[in-house]
Amino acid sequence: MYDMKALYEAKSVEDAIRLLQEHPEAQVIAGGSDVLVQMREGKRAGVELVSIYGLDELRGVTMDEDGTIRIGSLTSFSHITKDPLIQKHIGVLGEAVDMVGGPQIRNIGTIGGNTCNGVTSADSASTLFAWDARIELTGPEGVRVLPIRDFYIKAGKVDIRPGEIQTAILIPRESYEGYAGHYIKYAMRNAMDIATLGCSVNVKLSDDKKTFTDIRIAYGVAGPVPMRAAHAEAAGRGLEVTEESIEKLGDTVLEDVTPRDSWRASKAFREHISKVLCKRALREAVRRAGGMTAEQNPAASDSETVEPAEKKEQPGAASGASRHTIMTDSESGKQYKLVRCRINGVERETMVDVRASLTDMLRNDYSLTSVKKGCEVGECGACNVIIDGECFNSCIYLAVWADGKEIRTLEGLMGPDGELSDIQQAFIDEAAVQCGFCTPGVIMSAVEILESGKEYTRDELRNLLSGHLCRCTGYENILNAVEKTMKKRLGSTDKIN
Repeated sequence: MYDMKALYEAKSVEDAIRLLQEHPEAQVIAGGSDVLVQMREGKRAGVELVSIYGLDELRGVTMDEDGTIRIGSLTSFSHITKDPLIQKHIGVLGEAVDMVGGPQIRNIGTIGGNTCNGVTSADSASTLFAWDARIELTGPEGVRVLPIRDFYIKAGKVDIRPGEIQTAILIPRESYEGYAGHYIKYAMRNAMDIATLGCSVNVKLSDDKKTFTDIRIAYGVAGPVPMRAAHAEAAGRGLEVTEESIEKLGDTVLEDVTPRDSWRASKAFREHISKVLCKRALREAVRRAGGMTAEQNPAASDSETVEPAEKKEQPGAASGASRHTIMTDSESGKQYKLVRCRINGVERETMVDVRASLTDMLRNDYSLTSVKKGCEVGECGACNVIIDGECFNSCIYLAVWADGKEIRTLEGLMGPDGELSDIQQAFIDEAAVQCGFCTPGVIMSAVEILESGKEYTRDELRNLLSGHLCRCTGYENILNAVEKTMKKRLGSTDKIN
């Protein structure tokens, strides 16, 4: 159970504002991948929460008539990465958020939550700074929009007034048209780790691709809040696109960055990699902008117009406002909600305590003990289940959000007579099962991978499984089992590496 005083579920943006006004001490919860973890750690213990998770109106990516790209604040990282408008115009943002946590975290985490935390290490933040993003906030006095540089006040604090919620992130046409960029995250691990330093660079080149018309260089963890390297940017405009210019600009960033010593890295090390990452990101951004020879960059620029994709409901997202309301027990003061959902193909109904996680509900109410209680902060993946076709760590998913959802656990993979599925058998055949604690969660990730119908490389499979920790270190055997099953289903004759 989570230590919360009360939970209120907003039915619309206006309703969320009303709830925040009625409960001025309440905090907003979107995806919960940060709020619930902090609550588990005791940092937000006993708080009131206003849940906006059910507001589909705040999900999705669209383009306004003036060319502004509008990203709803509840859009998950995984859907930003896959969105055709993002891929066409600001693909580097999709690449940046694809480095957040692991796949399950990217399915539940939202770009609004990532920016509203106010932390300098947010992978989306430095890239949004490099795109000159604007933040849309809606509150009792209406809508206001401010540059993202003004949104961040100090470490952990952003400019959200009482009763306001962030409703969108806006990228104006003039901020992305003609630009190409690249983001580099330096961290100790390739997944499930926060950045030691992040650098995002955008460049705009002259028509002949020989001169920097404009440069934007943004950093995360180079100061208390995400920041731009203004001196380096100014020095770069009008310079020739040469290796000497790139070296000069990389060295100039030290006039702007203000990293500190921490247990993750020293100030001196961060200053060093600030220069290195800037130079590397600049080179790649220039290459993407076409600033190379024809032999080096044979791909012509794609001038084909990409129409905005039809807005579809995100799997795993709430289907509109919740069907059932939260009720308060008059004697105990505890809050409960009736949750109807489909679990492993069977319609289920139960009254859940609003403080319960989905892990609690699945284990305690339905005895689905394949869903393990591990870290309970969304890091180990042992509680991983499939919700509406996507994987989520059920420990950081509130049980009340399961209303109306299709949920699958390991128990649902077995045949009518208890026979194992092909992926379960492959885990046995490849000795991918050791102590077995992490195995159910890993298999459910494998199910999502296999049901995509796509063929992945071994490195891609490794990335798709990166949201799991195996204490027995059986990673290669796990990869073998997933790869073997994938090739068998697809009828591939390629040998397994």
